[in-house]
Amino acid sequence: MAMESQPSRSFYNGTGSSQQHEQNTQVYQENGRWYGTNKKGAYMFPVDAKDEQDRLDIFHKFCLVARKELLHKAPVAVEEPSILDLGCGTGIWTIEMADKYPRGRHVGMDLNLIQPEFIPSNLTFLQRDIESEWPQELKAGTWDLIHMRTLNGSIASWPRLYAEAYRHLKPYYGHIEQVEIDFTPRSDDPGLVNGSLISQWTGELLTVMDNFGRSMRLDSNVTTQRLAEVGFVDIKEEVIRIPFNPWPTDTYSRDIGRWFNLVMKQGFQPLCLAPFARGLNKSFSEINDFVEEVKAEVSKKEKRVFCTMHIFTARRPQGDNPASSSQTSRSRARQH
Repeated sequence: MAMESQPSRSFYNGTGSSQQHEQNTQVYQENGRWYGTNKKGAYMFPVDAKDEQDRLDIFHKFCLVARKELLHKAPVAVEEPSILDLGCGTGIWTIEMADKYPRGRHVGMDLNLIQPEFIPSNLTFLQRDIESEWPQELKAGTWDLIHMRTLNGSIASWPRLYAEAYRHLKPYYGHIEQVEIDFTPRSDDPGLVNGSLISQWTGELLTVMDNFGRSMRLDSNVTTQRLAEVGFVDIKEEVIRIPFNPWPTDTYSRDIGRWFNLVMKQGFQPLCLAPFARGLNKSFSEINDFVEEVKAEVSKKEKRVFCTMHIFTARRPQGDNPASSSQTSRSRARQH
């Protein structure tokens, strides 16, 4: 098994000042893709310096199209906000937020340091496991917004993660925002989904990730309940239909489908390669052949199939302090 150090990319095109972000992430190769060694196996998707990181940045553009250029939905009530991005990936969302709020404090945390070499001066990236205890410099009760995007498939205990986020948010003002994709294919014509390759791909991926203990399933009721049990209030959910290709007739939905089709053509293989190889004992060629068939199917405009994006926001209420809520929220999390 090959192992080496993978350098970060060096671009940053923001308008603010920049600081050098010197880092390397240790990677190993499996089935032609590069994976991070930090907490090996916890994150089952590649971190390739070009292919996967480019895909993640394209996914960010897709999210902006789907959300009509909104970087966040949760309110930010101050001019100098403290914003924490969990599982920040390439850091592109965090960087754009640092440009949007140049007087704020911005931190991105991820298992792998794959962010650009030069970043805004008000931004810091930390290599941390967000499922472990967070570093003390991220003081409890001080964050205005904690953001996470597409972490389904990477988290073993959502209640525990929600509890830690709750503890770190400012009482009354602090908000959490979570963006996830439910890949389950749907159609106004059920016959387009039943027996389809995209349905098979999704079903196998969801099942094998369940077996690994890091589910990719999304249940709105479960997510809402977990947030409420930790203590969050004002829990809201927005759902956006995501076509798998540009089959819709209206411009907005067609643009979403065009970008999502590009994302998924690049994403089917990295999303399923390690899960199928490790969990289903499928060979590299078997997986690639299947992926090519799925890509061809979802690109046909007569396949009027869609999935959904879910945006959850919630607020930490007034009435407790970081010390007391630490014990309370953690005890709630341990019950699940």
